[in-house]
Amino acid sequence: MTLDTIKHDIENRSIPSVYLWYGEDRYSLTEALRLLKNYYLLDDPSGSNTELLNGKEQTREEIIQAANMTAFFSGKLVVVDDLPYFSTGRSKGVSESENSAEETERSDSEKGSDPDILQEYCLNPNPSTCLVLISEKVNKGRKLFKEINKNGKTVEFTFPKGQSEWMAWLQKQAHQNGKNLSVPVASFLLEWAGHQTGVLSQELAKLALYTGEKQNIEIEDIRKISLPMIETTVFAMLDAIAAENTKNALARLSEVLSQEHYLKVHTMIVRHIRLLLAASIWRARKGTVNDFMGTAGIRTFFEGNKLFQQADSFSTIRLAEAMEDCLQTELALKSSGGNPQLLLEIMVIRLCKK
Repeated sequence: MTLDTIKHDIENRSIPSVYLWYGEDRYSLTEALRLLKNYYLLDDPSGSNTELLNGKEQTREEIIQAANMTAFFSGKLVVVDDLPYFSTGRSKGVSESENSAEETERSDSEKGSDPDILQEYCLNPNPSTCLVLISEKVNKGRKLFKEINKNGKTVEFTFPKGQSEWMAWLQKQAHQNGKNLSVPVASFLLEWAGHQTGVLSQELAKLALYTGEKQNIEIEDIRKISLPMIETTVFAMLDAIAAENTKNALARLSEVLSQEHYLKVHTMIVRHIRLLLAASIWRARKGTVNDFMGTAGIRTFFEGNKLFQQADSFSTIRLAEAMEDCLQTELALKSSGGNPQLLLEIMVIRLCKK
């Protein structure tokens, strides 16, 4: 259930009294909110019956009061962003649900709020109001989540899963911009610009404008108008290091340094090598990509799988030595006063020679 769910609800005028929106795809969530606000603006061009609240600043009583306030001549939209009530954090020795409940009740107690009032509202919501609750993460085992799922609608905004879903998403977005995108070109764009729906949507809009009347977007168009994601260049640099191609590795380093501060570039290289080391260890243990992703905290399968495969080009010893080189370079960058680009180039050359 994603953005299409909200479009369907709007088109069929079947908007529930209570929504709970959550998930990692903030771009699609923001687009869904824009569509819903525009829908309510049709009957209320002034926007006076649309209310935006911050979930960390308002008590539950204030949220319910806003939702129960009757709007004249049109429906009412109340949006509450950044809600803490669905937190999935946990304390040591305490279950996730217990920890979430304790944190919520403590927060509400400090504000003088009844922790059950929102759940009671969901049992009998104001039919003239659409209350949209937005949270980054949720605990599906909590009573409040179950109540909203029963009497309203919960919508999870997730990134496409796997290469085929990403291809379908990109081609659909291209079509909405009046363009065609072949699978090979879509795959290149995904690798070039990264796995962020908001960034990809902006890049496709730029490409549509750049290509003018031409129907098909080509790889060369992407190279000309879109900047490669820095992580993509770092991947390419590590591929060159694995192949001991010093010239190519230095060229990729120069590209990254032209876009970011040298300390950030160094940090990105360290992170990449550290992840490769973790992947290498899991490979040695006959572990899976999912094992590695769980340990490394990587959320997208594309990034996890690519790192897992790239790690096969390095030995664990070589990656451990690379981490030591990174440490020595960091000390030099912060204390020697030497030329930062030269220090990073020396590091890359050493890594190629390992």
